[in-house]
Amino acid sequence: MFASLSLKRLLALLLTPYGLLLLFWVMFVGTPNSLQELWRMVGLTTTVWVAVIFILGGFSGRFAPWRLLWQLVPQLNDALFPDLNGVWSGKTSSNWPIIERLKLAAASREKINDGELDGIALKDDDVTLTIKATLFTLRVSAELHGTGSKSHSITERVSRDKRKDKFELYYVYQQDTFEPKSTDDSHHLGAASLAFDREKWALEGPYWTRRSWRQGLNTAGMISVKRASR
Repeated sequence: MFASLSLKRLLALLLTPYGLLLLFWVMFVGTPNSLQELWRMVGLTTTVWVAVIFILGGFSGRFAPWRLLWQLVPQLNDALFPDLNGVWSGKTSSNWPIIERLKLAAASREKINDGELDGIALKDDDVTLTIKATLFTLRVSAELHGTGSKSHSITERVSRDKRKDKFELYYVYQQDTFEPKSTDDSHHLGAASLAFDREKWALEGPYWTRRSWRQGLNTAGMISVKRASR
């Protein structure tokens, strides 16, 4: 998660507790009387803070120390980054019916117009996203209930869109389809860009795939999910 922070926010997150540790040292141990004692104080404080950071970063469960802090101070979801851990349920809306109509028209040499394509409804499918995050890692997995296809993220990033003043989740994933049809691949890559709405605890945005791209069957659409559980 640190990779998605601006330098200013990262320094604020790191230095504020570091300064508190130094303050506690002075209060309970005393002010250093020499340069050697000063370096010893700074060295031990740094060691303690680095250990705390790595310990906190190693937890992703609901009761991880950093997640408890985020629950006690929910403003951190806006100030630093959102705690996206949990199960998110919703739907995908795919343009596959449009691609299928174009495929059938090409096979029969039938002429179609843009107006007809605009009138074709997208194909909805139930989807479940599972997001696991620590301070240092982020993983996204998904399951399409209509096809049983599953995917897992390969690269992920959460960053703030300055124009919208909203956080967005970007990730590239590999999807596995265990019983692919002739128009599908058993494995393909895809990507998604989902905007985070903290008031609704929802993620929504476009996705696109590299599925059967040589045949022009690579799909795109929208993902819309809400967090069902932490």
